[in-house]
Amino acid sequence: MSTPSQETVPAAVTSAVPKSKELNAEVVTTMTTAFLKRLGHKGGLKPKRVSLEGEVYTVEVETKKFTAVVHVGAATREIKEYEMQPKGEENSFSFSPKLLLTVLVVSAIVNAALYFGFKMLGL
Repeated sequence: MSTPSQETVPAAVTSAVPKSKELNAEVVTTMTTAFLKRLGHKGGLKPKRVSLEGEVYTVEVETKKFTAVVHVGAATREIKEYEMQPKGEENSFSFSPKLLLTVLVVSAIVNAALYFGFKMLGL
């Protein structure tokens, strides 16, 4: 004769929804950079600063031409507001390749003109 087998069933049923990761500076920075990429700022995102003020995280991210300031709600995990500010003009004078090539060509022409001018005068 066979004896019926009884399976043990766990007493507690666990939820299928995973618990969300707690909000911290790393998670907020990842959310912010993903948000800015969706807006079209794909390359050159450099997070500079994250701060928690009350229930709002403030994240500053630097791009090539702008500094983005994004406010994220700590309790709701949603972006409350964002602002794109032009970068400060601390690097207002920079050498572009076009400017460098122009200066090089002009200096070569002046050098050649002076060389042949002094040669014709016999100096």
